[in-house]
Amino acid sequence: MIPGWPDADVAPPSPMVSQTRAVLDAYAAAGGTYREVLLEGAGHSPHLERQAEFLEALTEHLA
Repeated sequence: MIPGWPDADVAPPSPMVSQTRAVLDAYAAAGGTYREVLLEGAGHSPHLERQAEFLEALTEHLA
């Protein structure tokens, strides 16, 4: 999304999904609930990279 941003060899993706999932799983184990929406191929800015799918999930959440 950002022109000139280094490729995965220089700036590999972080394990953000697994880290976030671990926190949310602990929250669910303590009685909370959540719904995971994983947008394949999207990085740290799904609201820019996959706008339609992001807006659909957000709209469903807010309804």
